[in-house]
Amino acid sequence: MVNKLTILKLGGSVITKKSKALTFNRNSVEKLSKVIKKFNEPLIIVHGAGSFGHYYAKRYGISSKPTRSTKHVVKIRDSMQSLNRKLVEIFHQNGVDTFSFSPIYMYHNRKIPNIWKNTLQKSISFDLVPMTFGDVLLGNNGFYIHSGDLIVYDLCKLLNPKRVIFASNIDGIYQNLDDNSSLVPIIKNNKNNLKFSKINYDVTGGIKTKITQSLKIANLGIEVQITNGLNSKNLIKALKGEHIGTLFIGDKH
Repeated sequence: MVNKLTILKLGGSVITKKSKALTFNRNSVEKLSKVIKKFNEPLIIVHGAGSFGHYYAKRYGISSKPTRSTKHVVKIRDSMQSLNRKLVEIFHQNGVDTFSFSPIYMYHNRKIPNIWKNTLQKSISFDLVPMTFGDVLLGNNGFYIHSGDLIVYDLCKLLNPKRVIFASNIDGIYQNLDDNSSLVPIIKNNKNNLKFSKINYDVTGGIKTKITQSLKIANLGIEVQITNGLNSKNLIKALKGEHIGTLFIGDKH
């Protein structure tokens, strides 16, 4: 079962309207849930924060630095719980049975204990779709943000899935963001001299972090692709293994 597993990262730009604080993109999530319903293979979903968690993290100046401000932590965590509930509700309405949980239950000393491998495999065997998300976790020096992209990498080390799909609001990675014809079909070890873009309130690193994590995952021998999650036809093709965005090639390939 595990070698047939796909991990799908739903970016915040797909499930929220990132230019408007605390704005859920219900229409997009409705379409996503219908695509996922058609995908009849083992799947784990990780979703981003978008204009929910990122909004508060930017507002309170929390990114890579731990914080001891419980008021700020509560605001961020409440927003992420709210966003997750909205996704779960729509998924369930469209017949996608999710097993949703915060990563705070999964992590210990910044790692996912091996016992979670059995928990996730069992939930998938019952035709459930495990779902988690970027959130605020508790460390030795206070609370810190652990992004959805990092969670995807950690899950890859634990489960060794067949492929990973990062669903974004663009078709892939561009050499020049102002030129739609400059889509980069394949990236290997970041030798493409790419320009990076960072959304002002994206506290988890924007495109640069996504590329870095994608290459790290590819170097585990796992197929990785960034594609457009707002395009239902392209997304289902990517989930089934078709090269439809930017493909990352690791050293093991």
